[in-house]
Amino acid sequence: MSQTLKFLVGREHEGQINNNKSCYFVKNNTMILLNCGKGVVDALRRTKALVGVKEVFIVITLSNKEHLYDLKKLIEVLKKLGIKAKILESVSLDKGLLKKMKLNEDEDYQLLEPLQNNIKWVNFLAVPHTNKKLSCPVELYLDDKKIFYGGDCGIIPFAIQNYDEYYFDFGDMQEEYYLDVEDIKRLVKKNKIKKSQLWLVHLQNMQALQNAQKIGMRIAQEEARKLTQIAKKRTTKTITKSTSQTIENQK
Repeated sequence: MSQTLKFLVGREHEGQINNNKSCYFVKNNTMILLNCGKGVVDALRRTKALVGVKEVFIVITLSNKEHLYDLKKLIEVLKKLGIKAKILESVSLDKGLLKKMKLNEDEDYQLLEPLQNNIKWVNFLAVPHTNKKLSCPVELYLDDKKIFYGGDCGIIPFAIQNYDEYYFDFGDMQEEYYLDVEDIKRLVKKNKIKKSQLWLVHLQNMQALQNAQKIGMRIAQEEARKLTQIAKKRTTKTITKSTSQTIENQK
């Protein structure tokens, strides 16, 4: 099974991916963008993802910087393209935070209920992410596929069986806000998920990639490619440093 969602990977910083929690897909010149974190506008330009797009719908699954950092910048870019951003209302959307970003409804964006018809979003269930915020997993129907997107949830306490594709945030950190190896194993077993249906996303470093590979899990293609590039660069630097040190010692 091929990967439907495309992930907007940020640039490298000190051996880690600048993780922005953002992905998208395009159908009939319409882009559906999940989150708009740091580096999204740069990534959209690099990948030319906006070419031919006439309409952009945005879903925010958690109202914090990782999910919203580039939103104002993106809205300005879309305005220049003659596109008015449409933000889908969800339980996780903090409209007060949008005002603090000096974004005004109607003037800068249009606020809509979840889409119906050919592309349908459902605010699946609010899940605690921190004491003050809620994450919002979403399901979407795209052509003949039913897709579950975890939305940066550290826990998914309800059954999520019978989806065609699953995307889970994977931090492999000993923190309550990230799914780790054991969490993934439990979700797969409980919901009878096939490994061919599942992609782990929002990995930040090689350790997370290696841990995911150890349990035979696939990684979002864009993130796996970026992390592999980082690993190669680090290996090259290590070899160069080692060679230079050897030559220096031989003098």
